[in-house]
Amino acid sequence: MIVLRALALMACIALTAEARGQTVSVTGEDSAGVSNALQSLLDERAKSGASDAQATANTLLRYLRSEGYYTARVIVDQSDEAPTFQVTPGEQFRFSSLEVLTNGRDRARSVARSGIALDEGDAVRAADVLAAETDGLRALRLSGWPDARLENRVVTVDHADASGDVVFTFEPGAESLYGDISLETDRWRASFVRRLAPFTSGERVSAAKLRSFESRLEALESISSAAVILSAPAELDGPQRRDVNVSATPSPRHVAEAGFSLSTSEGGGVSGAYKRRNLFGGDETLDVSLNLATVLSGLTVELSAPHWRRLGQKLTLEAHTGREETDAYDLLETGVGARVSRPLSETLTVSLGANFTVAHSETDTFDLDVYTSSISLGAVWDDRDSAIAPTEGYLLSVDVSPAVVTGDAATQDSRTVGETQYLKTVGEARTYQRLSSSLIIAGRLRAGGIVGAPLYALPPEQRFFAGGGGSARGYDYQSLAPRNEAGALIGGRSIIETSLEARWRRSRRWGGVLFVDSAAAGRDETPDFGAMRSAVGFGLRYYLDFAPLRIDVATPLDPIAGDPQLQLYIGLGEAF
Repeated sequence: MIVLRALALMACIALTAEARGQTVSVTGEDSAGVSNALQSLLDERAKSGASDAQATANTLLRYLRSEGYYTARVIVDQSDEAPTFQVTPGEQFRFSSLEVLTNGRDRARSVARSGIALDEGDAVRAADVLAAETDGLRALRLSGWPDARLENRVVTVDHADASGDVVFTFEPGAESLYGDISLETDRWRASFVRRLAPFTSGERVSAAKLRSFESRLEALESISSAAVILSAPAELDGPQRRDVNVSATPSPRHVAEAGFSLSTSEGGGVSGAYKRRNLFGGDETLDVSLNLATVLSGLTVELSAPHWRRLGQKLTLEAHTGREETDAYDLLETGVGARVSRPLSETLTVSLGANFTVAHSETDTFDLDVYTSSISLGAVWDDRDSAIAPTEGYLLSVDVSPAVVTGDAATQDSRTVGETQYLKTVGEARTYQRLSSSLIIAGRLRAGGIVGAPLYALPPEQRFFAGGGGSARGYDYQSLAPRNEAGALIGGRSIIETSLEARWRRSRRWGGVLFVDSAAAGRDETPDFGAMRSAVGFGLRYYLDFAPLRIDVATPLDPIAGDPQLQLYIGLGEAF
């Protein structure tokens, strides 16, 4: 048995060596170009293990004919160990005539012919013929004949003068114009649906615009699937208006969600969310979220309206109230805000917002009641392959917020009434790179600074703090921030955070993570890189159908007195 296996292995090696040793010899004009193409075919067959010389010769002959060499000859020379293919391409055939037929409709024939780049004198190449019929059909479907189809294609070659003729026959169907848009359900306002159409009534029908209309509808949160279909034509002669019938399958109108988190640095918490889709018939969405946690609890209500006042523009109204209890301060806050966002391209979105908050904060030194008015200017560049579970791409964001704070104001050693103005800038970059089918490298960098006001004049909740589950795992919440002479956390005017993760997917359900986090908040307006402290850790992932269950354990690399040796984090979703 061992001998038989060895003989079989030797035979396979010999056949592979023979296939790889095959060469081609071409005579005639343009021999270099033809020779390179044929040698590439031989190499591809060698990689697949093919060794039948006659089958290889037939493959070369079929390729030559597809390139217009209809008198080509291929002779196999097997006098050496590896066969050599002697190729005589002959003359390359060229088109002497090209005709387009559209069953007597001259306008359609002119449109189809203008869409075809192939012309007399071009080589009779199979790929060019197939591309020509596709181009002619596309030209018709984009120019008022959405039901056009190819009826026949006939290519004739004449060996006497090395020429070819081709006839494309299209059935254009009815010449069509857009009529009225008809919605088969009253769940959405008809005026809202009509605004999404990329065409106007009376315009020539384009199949591409019908598909674009369908895609816009399916992008709405309240629609699961949509179909855009033209009404049947009444007659074939002359342009005619055809109504656009829209049908849509709605997404679930009411959605409830729940989540939880648990960590040794921030305690535990539960969250719940309710979503009401298509509130007023224009795909408006009402989101209500409630969070109850050791550190932060609050209620947020958000109403969003897509395509507000113009296509693609989104209006978001928000109101919130919350309580935050940390080692640095205790906070009660209520606020309202409005934001308008607009995509400038498929990857770039800009936004403009305004916010007003009322807050009462308590520290070891002061109790402050402040009123903050701010404007937010933001931009996001997002080319990730998925917003939920990205494996490739980048996410870049920047937010610039000028703010005015009135009410109580702190000085170095007292509290007074006054006004503070400042400018806060925060930028973040995330990257995701797939190294293999099971390994992804993910990175995050966040930096920010506040200019225009001294540290003591800023309300504590508007300063920067670092450390904890959303910043640097392995350290206590907000612990990587400046402290006063008494050792109390006071926050800073700048921040720098970095994270690097290696995410390994073991199976459909299980995976693991190794990570390094670093962070620091600084007193100055620019980030203090020298003050950064790091932690390392590992994690376990159990992938549910909607999100991974995350369990992370981290230990600090730069501990100081009082820092725990290990921190545990449990939650839903990746860290970033």
